[in-house]
Amino acid sequence: MEQNRYVALFWVFIAYLSCLAAAAVALPYLEFMHPMVQLLSVDVLATLVIFLFSLGFNNSSFYDAYWSVAPPFLFLFWMGQADTSLLLEPGPVAMVRVGLCFMLVSFWAWRLTYNWARGWTGLDHEDWRYQDFRKKTGAMYWPVSFLGIHLFPTLIVFAMCLPFWAIFNPSSGGFKLQALDFIGLGLCFLGLFLETIADDQMHGAKQRGLLKPGLVFRKGLWAISRHPNYLGELLFWWGVYAVGMAASPDYWWTFAGPLSLTLLFAFVSIPMMEQRQKTRKQDYTKYQKEVPALIPWKIKNKVVHEQSPASLE
Repeated sequence: MEQNRYVALFWVFIAYLSCLAAAAVALPYLEFMHPMVQLLSVDVLATLVIFLFSLGFNNSSFYDAYWSVAPPFLFLFWMGQADTSLLLEPGPVAMVRVGLCFMLVSFWAWRLTYNWARGWTGLDHEDWRYQDFRKKTGAMYWPVSFLGIHLFPTLIVFAMCLPFWAIFNPSSGGFKLQALDFIGLGLCFLGLFLETIADDQMHGAKQRGLLKPGLVFRKGLWAISRHPNYLGELLFWWGVYAVGMAASPDYWWTFAGPLSLTLLFAFVSIPMMEQRQKTRKQDYTKYQKEVPALIPWKIKNKVVHEQSPASLE
């Protein structure tokens, strides 16, 4: 079984390598475009390549890692488009902001990709949400998969990364580190901390056999928030936005990225997860009444049970 998993991960690696190759081939033909449109075009092209692998292997979970793999490459592309002499001319402070952001985004990407990889058993495993779509859409599944499972998340991730453009195009006052930089970086660190701890607590409980069928896991962060990993994700990307605003308030409209993620979690991801858990966990309704969905502002009961919503994938 482990060997099959490594074979599957090898094919995932080939798929993402193919994405990079396709992007590299296409970029020279798109130089006439604005950098934002240029990057969006190759991002969609790379998504199409992943979709072809999903279709070929009959498994849409080929796309799952794209969420975490793409942002560092988007960051590096815009770094390549930036006028680095402009960033360096007033001193190295603007580049300090760039370096810190890249380290945080890189760690975020590595952590989330690793968390997905250690939980993916191979080509025999597909996200339960995709399986639900298969049952509901029938013969229309693959068009739905391309639009809803592949393209839509790509657009959300692209929007989340728009503040990178502000970081590389600082306004006249944006060459100095400001209070908003430290607020944003603090939110990023806090978000990474929450995501890492929450996912490790869940994974550790699974490994030690502490998850009891039909019962909710209520230890650690999962005792004070029903979705602490989602909370960490939101804090991280609102933090990136804050850093972008510290660099250039002219790009205030890039809040569309973290706002899109917030709406996605609030109206799609969390409701789907909660509905599923209520059918699988006998005490989930009680858990909902006692523990907030995201922000741990009021805990009604600290009684510990076992088992929980799945980690962010």
